Amino acid sequence: MITATTACHKGDTTVKAVLPADSLLREGDVVFRRGAGLISRAVLAADEHGQFSHIGIVVRKGNHWMVVHAVPGEPEFKGDSDRVKMEPIASFFCSEKAKSGAVMRVNADSTVCCSAARRAKALYHKRVLFDHAYDLQDSKRMYCTELIEYVYRLEKVDISGGKLTAIHIPGFNGNFLLPGDMFQSKKLTMIYQY
Repeated sequence: MITATTACHKGDTTVKAVLPADSLLREGDVVFRRGAGLISRAVLAADEHGQFSHIGIVVRKGNHWMVVHAVPGEPEFKGDSDRVKMEPIASFFCSEKAKSGAVMRVNADSTVCCSAARRAKALYHKRVLFDHAYDLQDSKRMYCTELIEYVYRLEKVDISGGKLTAIHIPGFNGNFLLPGDMFQSKKLTMIYQY
């Protein structure tokens, strides 16, 4: 475990991140975090099995580990839209954004995982927008779990196994793929958790 100072700031105070050692990571690993914001609390309330509210995929950019993830409410600059983002793993796990976290490895050949990571980077470069409708049938926009499911399904790996969570609250009804659905997958193996 490594504690790092990162570019994630809260006011004028630099926020720490608890990170796995670089040697534990592999392209295509799936990262989970439990946030404290309003959106995170809503996801956790809807996800009866959930201990995490957001996920992403680990990619390599030069000598740095990054996370590609579809996220609302985390603009990189003024006027930035909710979209697929790529940020350093330290920023993804900084304590301002993550109260706890985990890294899980997809039970597939490393070439498959690297290919899924490349597909995720391509979605970032296309600036794919966040899917506020949470529609798994439309890949033109993506939400966090949809992105992971999509890039691995293109590699013939079905992480969720079709598991969805039924949500029935006013204004938000249907079956959705939540972080808890992915976290329970038999296609994933825990590598690191804090």
